[in-house]
Amino acid sequence: MKKNYLYLFFIVFATILQGCKDDSIVKGAEFSLSRNGQEVTDFSFGYGQGHIMVSLTSNTSWTLESDQTWCTLSNVSGKATKEQYIKITYERNTGEQSRKATITMNAGGNIKQYAVAQGSKYDTVYPEGMEKDAIEVAKSIAIGWNLGNTLEAPDGEETWGAPPTTQAIINKVKEMGFNAVRIPCAWNQPQYLEADGKTLKADWLNHVKEIVDFCQNADMYAIVNIHWDGGWQDQSCDASALTADSIATVEAKVYDFWTQIATAFRDYDGRLLFAGANEPAVANREDMAVLRRYEQAFVNAVRDTGGNNTYRNLIVQGPDTNIDKTYDWFELPEDPTPARLMVEVHYYTPYNFCLNDPSSDLAARMTYFWGEPYEQYALEYMDGKFDYDNQEGYVHEQMNKMKTKFVDLGVPVIVGEFGLAYREYENDPLLKDYKNYDKIVANMDMLQEKCEESEGYFLGYVAEQAKNYGCVPFLWDIQGARFFDRNTLDIIVPVIHQMLMDGAAKGQYPY
Repeated sequence: MKKNYLYLFFIVFATILQGCKDDSIVKGAEFSLSRNGQEVTDFSFGYGQGHIMVSLTSNTSWTLESDQTWCTLSNVSGKATKEQYIKITYERNTGEQSRKATITMNAGGNIKQYAVAQGSKYDTVYPEGMEKDAIEVAKSIAIGWNLGNTLEAPDGEETWGAPPTTQAIINKVKEMGFNAVRIPCAWNQPQYLEADGKTLKADWLNHVKEIVDFCQNADMYAIVNIHWDGGWQDQSCDASALTADSIATVEAKVYDFWTQIATAFRDYDGRLLFAGANEPAVANREDMAVLRRYEQAFVNAVRDTGGNNTYRNLIVQGPDTNIDKTYDWFELPEDPTPARLMVEVHYYTPYNFCLNDPSSDLAARMTYFWGEPYEQYALEYMDGKFDYDNQEGYVHEQMNKMKTKFVDLGVPVIVGEFGLAYREYENDPLLKDYKNYDKIVANMDMLQEKCEESEGYFLGYVAEQAKNYGCVPFLWDIQGARFFDRNTLDIIVPVIHQMLMDGAAKGQYPY
């Protein structure tokens, strides 16, 4: 009898537990993940790092969980909601095999599971000439050069003093050690547009193609962008000043222009890259959300033209192309083609050494020397004017931000512009205001020589460390800037060129 009582007790206890368990499941729970208005049941990603946004709805409290560390979720729990966006982020698949994960959604005890599949690079056969992804292209570029103040000049190629670009110029650039050319371009100019103000003229597209052909003839990479171009895009990110309609108008124009540009270049191989903008003016996260719309329109337009553009490597710009803002605020747009996006930033720091005008007042004026080997000349001759906050250590700090934010996840970075305004003592209108003016005059030739060495040291150091942290350096250069004379094909200051190239050669990409 005792055994029968015990058996009856366990039956009753189990029934009570089952009842409690059933009571814990919310009846009538409705919950789902959807994308573009359609409910999803699974996800499929390419091998590159990226993310997608999905909409979660649930009439009861919910949790989300991924069973793999390479697939992560921006939110893992919440209350009942009509719509909440969840970001699903996936890391680059560096293996030779595809892989799987499962996302489990629990809404009031009700379970749905979503299968996640990520392919490997070897799942796709790429067209000839399009095999290299972003990392493979990045590590193929020794150092790049800008055809500055040329095709982006508002009234034609020669407006800002550049001669017409020729095959001989590009060949000389290749001979100097560069194997990539960034081609800043204007498009939104009356002389480049048909009467409708929207259609790019064939002769302008053909001229840009001619320059790209020069690069391809020299077996160099080329980057075509939409540069400043009057600021119609770069200056249209101010969320506080723009209306929904004005943002949509710029967004549509980005899509329209890039559809035309990409169509014209559709058959070019992977040595041609596109960059969506130049230096978009972004002051906060709200502005960044506007820029993200333009960058998504750029990616969508290029991919929608098909052909080789399906696989073309694309470059998207960080806010202001500023490293700190890019580190804090930037997220890649979505791209249906895996591992074909790069991020662009620029580097002109310290301002007083790189860009400050020589006519500025002495208290806030430019400096002539950068780097530990050249500090002594600033101390002895230039009243101690030396930017101690932005020397070699700062270069490491900034480049490392790009490495940890992007490169370590499989996304290379382009330093699309770095450089300086080369200094000449004899043209300095404030030289007489220095305390050691007489000593400066007596040592003018030596100081000019050391100044040029310091400029070369800066350029070489930035190029070297950029590469060490996975960032591809592109020198900003314009005609008459004392680096390269496009009329004579002469290197103007050989020591600057040599120190730049020595630095670039020492740099080693970490991929």
